Amino acid sequence: MPITLAQIPPEIIEQILLFLDPLDVATVSQTCKSFYNLIYPAQDHHLWRALYLAQPFDDPRRALNRYLHRFPLETIGWKDTLQAIIRARTVLLDPSKCRPGELEVVLRTLVRMLRCATPATSSTGGNTASENLIWLVAMLRDGVFLAYDPPGSSTAAVVQMRAYLLVHLGLTPCDITNASKAAALGFVYDFRNYSYESSFGPYMPDGSGHINWVHLHAIHRAVATHLVDLNEDEPFVFPLIPISMPYCQSVIPSGMDLSMVLDWAGVEGLWHCSFSFIDHRDLIQLNDSRAGERGPLDTTMFRDPAFRETFRVLPVHFRIIGAEKDPDCPTRPRLMFAGEVRDGQTMVGRVEMTQEGHLCWKWVCGEAGQTLWSCDGIQIGGVRSSYGILGAWTTVFHELHDPVGPLWMHKVKST
Repeated sequence: MPITLAQIPPEIIEQILLFLDPLDVATVSQTCKSFYNLIYPAQDHHLWRALYLAQPFDDPRRALNRYLHRFPLETIGWKDTLQAIIRARTVLLDPSKCRPGELEVVLRTLVRMLRCATPATSSTGGNTASENLIWLVAMLRDGVFLAYDPPGSSTAAVVQMRAYLLVHLGLTPCDITNASKAAALGFVYDFRNYSYESSFGPYMPDGSGHINWVHLHAIHRAVATHLVDLNEDEPFVFPLIPISMPYCQSVIPSGMDLSMVLDWAGVEGLWHCSFSFIDHRDLIQLNDSRAGERGPLDTTMFRDPAFRETFRVLPVHFRIIGAEKDPDCPTRPRLMFAGEVRDGQTMVGRVEMTQEGHLCWKWVCGEAGQTLWSCDGIQIGGVRSSYGILGAWTTVFHELHDPVGPLWMHKVKST
């Protein structure tokens, strides 16, 4: 007598299902009521947990939440999370399949995957490289989806999430055009993007203190042009520069408990602080070129072969000089740090967790006891990431026509 599928024990069916793509599992569930009940049980989601863990994604049980703790097991929605990722995959492979109003949902799914990348035990990655990040690079590096902009989709949330992903991802074909490079420089050297409302840093200009990822994306492109030479007339190959997604992974040495160490943010050690600036006469000319109070700047100068932007790198050794409780993040105290650069130049600042769960770095620097420069940046990726900090610099005086510019700081060696 022939054996039918209905006679095969459920546990064997489940094992077979784990070899299938989740979309195929959904198809199987539609073949009969018994399979539907097996795949979509009322409460027990052990099959979906196993199906999730069979995919090329990080185990969410090893991820860190915004307070740098493990997610409680009961908060992990295996089925819903996997279904959201697979739906996002469908849209990434063919953006025309994005339903009206769905773009924001897909972007939130990708942001969650990025923020739930599991930590590495060393900066070299190796066997602990995040599968989430590897998957995201493979799906996003051509830039097609992140350039997809159907009518009516560019809400403030969509614009910020798209910029957030681009800051972490790295350069795409859209970023290497001369027009894009000029636009980035035009943004970072526009005086209007630095005000008391934005704390003269990469924050929203509404006094909320929320991160402005559009500003950080412009800073990213401005810095990246000094790290890699890409020509829009040449075939594009995704560059693995130090400010790209493979370097966003948290780096927490094996056995380290961040709750048990003072330097939870990995402050102490040798850092390279890179910053850019343009001739002050060019800066004034650029800002005088704006068409009205809200009009765009004339960025023609950035396309002139004779134009030069200075890019410098300063080594600085940081040490922690104090800590204080942070009422918004009780388990992660604010860390005060100081550093010596050279020739009597010093830096003093602090690092703390923002309300959004990102690490914010603020510091001032000067020489001979005179504070001159103010710097503000955001750690890109997870805590202690190799990517480092992107931000902006200006003077501490915040006077009209004071110079401004982008900066990037990354750790070279721990103490």
